[in-house]
Amino acid sequence: MRMEVGDLLFVKGNCNFSPFIRFFLKSEYTHVTIAVDEEHICEVDLYRKMEIMKNPYKEYDLYRLKMNLTSVQQKELLLFLQRKVSTSKGYDWWRLISLCVKRYFRWNIIIHEQDRYICSEIIDKAFQHIGIDLVEDLVTGDVTPIDIMHSDRIKYVSSIYRHKGNLLEKGGFKKSG
Repeated sequence: MRMEVGDLLFVKGNCNFSPFIRFFLKSEYTHVTIAVDEEHICEVDLYRKMEIMKNPYKEYDLYRLKMNLTSVQQKELLLFLQRKVSTSKGYDWWRLISLCVKRYFRWNIIIHEQDRYICSEIIDKAFQHIGIDLVEDLVTGDVTPIDIMHSDRIKYVSSIYRHKGNLLEKGGFKKSG
């Protein structure tokens, strides 16, 4: 399965903070990124600023919008992401911590640093920019990967596994989540 502009890659992270994120967000997925073409993604992660790069993930679940993006929407989505890449100052640890506190303790608090993002926030804002509200019942940007995964506007496409340079795919069925 080839990635298309706007496809979402959900990753079950294995960094030092993944168990913490899994626990507080109650999700096996700790990261989400967005495809900008067949081989490249745009992401921000715990250790570096937002960037567009060749997809490094060997294992992920691929999701896609149920509706096709128009060429204008694709172009606007890519321009939005490129603008954010050029101004990104890195990962927004405060937003991650406040989202975890909000989910776990039910406190309505969000702390956010200007030009810093978490993975799901930038995706939510990118789609909002082109007129698609992925998670209507939450404030734009105050979402987790699992919130986006449960959106009724996207669909599961396949599970991707890369082994020794070969791309293996297990898909075509609706994954429960």
